[in-house]
Amino acid sequence: MKRDFDLVRKLLVYFEEKPGPEHVKIPPIEDYDELTIKYHLVLLHDAGLLRCEPQTSSSSDRMIEVLPFDLTWDGHEFLAKIRDDGLWQKTKDTILGKGGQLTVNTITTVATLLMKKMIGLD
Repeated sequence: MKRDFDLVRKLLVYFEEKPGPEHVKIPPIEDYDELTIKYHLVLLHDAGLLRCEPQTSSSSDRMIEVLPFDLTWDGHEFLAKIRDDGLWQKTKDTILGKGGQLTVNTITTVATLLMKKMIGLD
């Protein structure tokens, strides 16, 4: 399964806006199926962007899913760079328009540069 950074962004926004600390097994993200959402929750946990309780297999230590609670500090920092719809779209267009790949590091770098330019710090 491929990473979908639009879904990553939607999940980060969802958990930032969630009012309480309780876990949400499957966040209700429109146009995405349960399997895709679960996969991306594990990725967000692995990346250190989302605080989760890993659920392991009963016969091994293999993680099969996570119960997500809220954003980590890094999750808040990453979301701060991509929260704005216009900046998010411009970040993606810039990276993909130059033949680049969407990665957390590339998105962070480009979004930071665009944000600095937008507020006159370039």
